[in-house]
Amino acid sequence: MQQIVKIISLILFVFLLNINMFAQENGSELKEFLEELHKNQQEMRLELQELKLLLSRFLLPNAQMPNAPNVPQPNNIKDIEFEIGDNPVLGSSNAKLIIVEFTDYECTFCSRYVRETFPDIIKEYVDKDIFRYAVVDQPLPMHKKAEKAAQAAHCAKDQGKFWDIHKLMMTQQDSLDELSSYARYLGLNISKFENCLETEKYKENVNKNMALALKLGITGVPGFVIGLVDSENPGNVKVISSIRGAVPFSNFKKEIEAAIAAIN
Repeated sequence: MQQIVKIISLILFVFLLNINMFAQENGSELKEFLEELHKNQQEMRLELQELKLLLSRFLLPNAQMPNAPNVPQPNNIKDIEFEIGDNPVLGSSNAKLIIVEFTDYECTFCSRYVRETFPDIIKEYVDKDIFRYAVVDQPLPMHKKAEKAAQAAHCAKDQGKFWDIHKLMMTQQDSLDELSSYARYLGLNISKFENCLETEKYKENVNKNMALALKLGITGVPGFVIGLVDSENPGNVKVISSIRGAVPFSNFKKEIEAAIAAIN
């Protein structure tokens, strides 16, 4: 798989080089086209990395993370209990069920999920008080900007803007080098936001979230857990089932309806 990625990258490089030479002789339109290709090259590279990760798990379904023996696989985590902690939660406290999303702000598949599937889940199940919805950080090692972006989301949460910045970073991933740009767009107190980032106020929270993902055997993003909320302790969740990847809403609906049936 690594060799395939190298070959594709080489083809892209040669293609872009030839177009660049041609563009110098053929005016501004082709130069604009070239600039757009360069802009999308990074996203293409990230998608290739994600595909490599997904393919490796498909070929080796029982593979576990290095130096992490006895990590449960997602399909074997039923009835495991865990705490949501200080992670952001949407929905009514009266809802008996919850969806917990494990995510990475540099992941193109996570972005696709937020754009295409998340709104339907909120509309059909969270807004109707059937489910709660939580987001838990899981920045992957290959994504160098993801951990700091996760911290930024918590910093925005201090100012009541977690869900706003969550959506913004997921749908506009090209500005992750300049996290303050998101804060400015949302009208946050920049001084407080940047101080929060500089002091790494939420680094430990992000680390705890990564440890929780490991406990649940969720090694890829996006990953999801459907769970039963403890009526006496809403922060406690008991796993019912799990979902891997940015699958269509119809896949979620099947698991969600099964969870509803299981508690009725």
